[in-house]
Amino acid sequence: MCAQAAQVPRQQQTRGEEERFEYDAFISYAHDDRPVAAGIQKGLHRIGRRMGQLQALRVFRDATDLIASPDLWGRVTEAMGRARYLIVVLSPHSVASGWVNKEVTHWLERHGPDRLLFVVTGGHLTWDEASGRFDPDRSDVALPVLTQPGILAAEPFYVDVTEDAPWDPASPMFREKITDLAAPIHGKPKYALAGEDLREQRRFRRLRRAAITGLVLLTVLAVAAATLAFVQRQESIRQRNQAIALRLVSEAQSMLAGARPGGDARALKQILAAQSIGSEPEQAALLDAVLARKELLDIAETTATDVKDIALSPDEQRIVTGGADGTVRLWDADTGKPIDTPMTGNQGEVVIVRFSPDGRRIASGGATTVRVWDADTGAPLGTPMTVALGEVSSVEFSPDGRRIVTGSSEVAASGLVNHGAVQVWNADTGAPLGAPMTEHDGMILSVAFAPDGRRLVVGSGGPVHGAVRVWDADTGVPTGAPMTEHDGMVVSVAFAPDGQRIASGGGDGTVRLWDADTGAPIGEPMTGHAGAVASVAFAPDGTRIVSGGADGTVRLWDADTGELLGEPMIGHESWVVSTTFSPDGQRVVSGGGDEGTVRVWDVDIYSAGQGSVMSVAFAPDGRRFVSAGADGTLQLWDPDIGAPIGELISGQGVVMSVAFSPDGRRIVSGTFAPASESTTFQSGTVQLWDADTHQPIGEPMTGHQDHVFSVVFAPDGRQIASGGSDGTIRLWDTDTRQPIGEPMTGHRDAVVSVAFAPDGRQIASGGSDGTIRLWDADTRQPIGEPMTGHQGEVTTVAFAPDGQRIASSGIDGTIRLWDPETRQPAGEPLNGQAGPLASVAFAPDSRRIAYAGYDRSVRLWDTDIGMPIGPPMSRHADMVRSVAFSPNGGSIVSGGLDGQIWQWAITPAAWAANLCGKLTMNMSHRQWREWVSPDIDYVEVCPGLPIPTDDAPTGK
Repeated sequence: MCAQAAQVPRQQQTRGEEERFEYDAFISYAHDDRPVAAGIQKGLHRIGRRMGQLQALRVFRDATDLIASPDLWGRVTEAMGRARYLIVVLSPHSVASGWVNKEVTHWLERHGPDRLLFVVTGGHLTWDEASGRFDPDRSDVALPVLTQPGILAAEPFYVDVTEDAPWDPASPMFREKITDLAAPIHGKPKYALAGEDLREQRRFRRLRRAAITGLVLLTVLAVAAATLAFVQRQESIRQRNQAIALRLVSEAQSMLAGARPGGDARALKQILAAQSIGSEPEQAALLDAVLARKELLDIAETTATDVKDIALSPDEQRIVTGGADGTVRLWDADTGKPIDTPMTGNQGEVVIVRFSPDGRRIASGGATTVRVWDADTGAPLGTPMTVALGEVSSVEFSPDGRRIVTGSSEVAASGLVNHGAVQVWNADTGAPLGAPMTEHDGMILSVAFAPDGRRLVVGSGGPVHGAVRVWDADTGVPTGAPMTEHDGMVVSVAFAPDGQRIASGGGDGTVRLWDADTGAPIGEPMTGHAGAVASVAFAPDGTRIVSGGADGTVRLWDADTGELLGEPMIGHESWVVSTTFSPDGQRVVSGGGDEGTVRVWDVDIYSAGQGSVMSVAFAPDGRRFVSAGADGTLQLWDPDIGAPIGELISGQGVVMSVAFSPDGRRIVSGTFAPASESTTFQSGTVQLWDADTHQPIGEPMTGHQDHVFSVVFAPDGRQIASGGSDGTIRLWDTDTRQPIGEPMTGHRDAVVSVAFAPDGRQIASGGSDGTIRLWDADTRQPIGEPMTGHQGEVTTVAFAPDGQRIASSGIDGTIRLWDPETRQPAGEPLNGQAGPLASVAFAPDSRRIAYAGYDRSVRLWDTDIGMPIGPPMSRHADMVRSVAFSPNGGSIVSGGLDGQIWQWAITPAAWAANLCGKLTMNMSHRQWREWVSPDIDYVEVCPGLPIPTDDAPTGK
């Protein structure tokens, strides 16, 4: 929003003026913008309306107020002459309409620009201060009259409603913008009008509830018997549905915790079903599920059963399964639907399936044969490969896809494994290459090629111990002695990308690293799996290892230190038979045996690359946010895709605080430069930046004698307030970058946080002395006595957008709310964490707050009822330094000392969409009857996802 238009308080109008102005406002718009104009009119009618009033403001719009007449222009000008304000809808349609330009020209000639308000939709405006007009080359919705030099004395007030379709005043964001528009017409500050409107809404709701109650009582008296029966039935249905919803949630939470069979795909579907049928929406359960599976990106389900092995194609578009019935099936990874007909021809169970590196072929192994199939047509390729010894237990393609290696084992009549063999084959013809490699102790469970294809690693073992051994893939000769540290079988093996290390997973539940040349163990075993480690794989850069186990978990390890990275990823119901990294290393793909699912996990750390992230802030339009680093840099981000915008902005010192200007065109940062060889002191600076070019605007603003802890723009963008460790608050002129008056002093120690009131008339500050102070922004004098209550430093202060409350966070772990008029506490303190808090922020609705601190989590709180919203949101590995709401209130961004930035969806709709985004399909109708209830009509809980047919192929 641009500069505020001059306000003429309604209470100061003379009786003659009231009589002369029949309308408070006249709306000028192109007819193609009727929905916008209608929404504006409705909003102005409603906002600030008192009980008994038909309308808060009288607003002229041609569709509702214009009487048909041959002299149309005369009627229009007559109505404009009886209106106090002109509201103009600026859009591409209005620019193309000569009528709107004519109306504005008439208004300016008769009334001047003082009571002219604008609403922008579908374009943008750029004000040219030097010529006193909108720049015609940079404004695509400016009327011709508004581009004339000197036409306006100052930049006029306007709101942008482009993103607010369908322009319903019931929408909080649209209503807030219409409140901005209504405030000057009412002659009141926005916060005062918003507060009155909120109180009237609450009063209306109370009266409405009372009226409805009375009406219901009268209706009950009139038709008592029928109504009572109906109400009882509806209540019975409601209670039944709510009971079922609670059962679904309870079962699902047990499934997510691994305490109940069913799996996370079913759990997520049950929570979504509970949300759709419950009379009290299970919003907390939605958030619980989102956080319980925060690393899970996708569950690619199939309807296959009795699956022995499963794999995902390199392009992540198809799934292949091998079944106990001897079939190989392809499935669409997005929909879970089968592709074409099953591939048949294997003898017995298909225990191994693998895609070739290019994804064009599939190898399957079972009993004594291995077959190769065309992945597009399902046709067999070449001749079957028949192993010379025992039954097939492992199959892998070479990196170039031209060879296949198999492992097989012979089992004696006693059930003991005699020995195993490894054979290399031509993948095109099926012919063996060289003699089998048979010097193995026990069963062959895993084989893998080195990245150069010249060596093989084999994992084997008997009931006592297992062995890892490297072989020359061309000669079939072992290149070293067996590596025998595992207790029990070696179930899985993999080469590092550089071929210098080998990872192995054992039946003893450990992952081990080996030197591929010497066979020497590297470091200590990686422990954590409860059971055999069935799969191991290196990340493309070799820095991490992923393992999948018989315990159904997927774990990520640091390949250098052997430390577990993050928490185990849970969700599979049975053995995790395959794991691999995506080519970019940002995702892990795991396949579960028996259950027929492939899961994709997010293992990418959303790092700012700035060291510790000290501050984050959203742009007013929500399309960007900025992060500030301890390394002195600023980085802009696209919140929709989580990608950086442009290069890092390099500053000097440590950036402690960052903020966008109200128009989103500038960024201010507060820093301090540590003492250097040339200086013996630390100096703090305030710096302006161009948000588009990423270049500094002028020289730094200096004056603080130490750290600048906090910076903030005034609501009109003309001033900046800064707080520093020298105990002062300073005001700066944004255009001249010069200090305004003397510093504000009063805190006995550092000023850690500053915030402007929404009307710009007051400044709140929080200090290390444990106090919150209010200041008059014009006189720079303190207002009343300090607000006290925190035990120790106040780390953040924030005004609610409606101006009714101030929130403060402290190292005492509490959030406190204050009334800015009385400077008294507004309710009891909120005990946020068992540790110091570093940041607090209000949502645009002024009701919710987000806060974070030393416990590494971000939390939401409903300030009206004094209760938390859902569980903590935890992904940071260190203290969370800063949190910020998106302008639409739909998400939070957090930055921490771990150098990571996370964005959190915080609306029930977003949580439901998040869960649906992890699924491949809805419940089938049969599953709905069995899992939910046969007495409740089916609900498609994830619109757009396929609904499986009850007779879908099962793989049998």
